[in-house]
Amino acid sequence: MLEYKRILEAKRRMEFNMTEPEVLRRLIEVAKKKGDGLQQDLQRLSRQVGEILEACRNNALLLTRSDLERVSVRYNRCVGIDGSFQLRGGAGGRWHVFYSVARVVFENGLGGQPEIEFWADIEDISEQEEFKPEIAATLLMLTAETKAIFNWGVNNKPAYVMIDGPIVDPPFFIKDSHDYLEYRCEAIKKILQHSVIIGCVKRPRDNFYVRYLFNILHDQNLKKKLEVFQTDQYLMAMIFAKMRREGYTYPFFTKPIDVSEINNLYKTYKEKGIHIITLFFQKNPSTPVLRLDIPLLNKVESELNFYTNILHIVKVIDMWIYPGQDYPLPVYLAHEKSNIREGCADTLYFEIMTRGYATDPDNQLVLHQLR
Repeated sequence: MLEYKRILEAKRRMEFNMTEPEVLRRLIEVAKKKGDGLQQDLQRLSRQVGEILEACRNNALLLTRSDLERVSVRYNRCVGIDGSFQLRGGAGGRWHVFYSVARVVFENGLGGQPEIEFWADIEDISEQEEFKPEIAATLLMLTAETKAIFNWGVNNKPAYVMIDGPIVDPPFFIKDSHDYLEYRCEAIKKILQHSVIIGCVKRPRDNFYVRYLFNILHDQNLKKKLEVFQTDQYLMAMIFAKMRREGYTYPFFTKPIDVSEINNLYKTYKEKGIHIITLFFQKNPSTPVLRLDIPLLNKVESELNFYTNILHIVKVIDMWIYPGQDYPLPVYLAHEKSNIREGCADTLYFEIMTRGYATDPDNQLVLHQLR
């Protein structure tokens, strides 16, 4: 893996040096200016976040490791699920989607070796039928991932099931995706009959928590400060960093909030019986802030039961992030095992085109041009 990273770094440097000098000189100048501007933005945001942090504390929105001590883990078994895809082609209106899904199962919890299951395929997409092939490819991969979720639910084995990404995925409506949405909701409900499912979102682009704070805080000055933060990722990274400067090294997480009414897509999930709860978690100062999406079949009316239902899930996430890792081990392994890298997709695509070569000179010429 280290050698692979070195090769990628060498490739980046080579392509950097291959760029035309005049173009490169101008881009470097602009990059420096943008870097200086980003530094000023971060300094400004850091000043803004102090009062927001105090407001969060005053409203008991920030929880720590001590809150996890009163709950116990319910299942030893843990499952990680992730998928990936690469899109190649396009010439002649035909695209090839290379996609795979991996499911990693730790039957005996932290003390055992994982069992790994794979699904992989190549599908063709016609550009005449799909206006945006990238979206169609995403839907193919997500459907395969959802099938892996559903199949685990059929097993009726209690477990913590962690998926790489949000529960509502994709987090926007896709044209003609009604069947997929129905299938995904069915799969989640099947899992929830015996297990817990957790979406581990590495790079959240939403502003759920910003909007939540904006609604519960009454200070207009604080509301103006919140408007500066366009995404939850920026806000939570700043808040947690501010807390870390006070010397805290143990896990932090936010109060879980119900986002089932946040937009029409989440409302659709709610209408199908799935309430989405979300919170932000950071294990220690060196790990990134994760958003955890947790679906529930029924809205929990009692606040005490609500926290009890959520806290054991946070405890599991904390347990499964090993020292030196950024993400829970089942999620990390599922991501690595399912990952189709660019070079792999390129090689497979060339193999398809090469095998398609015919003896007819005209056909050979056409395939060479399409390649």
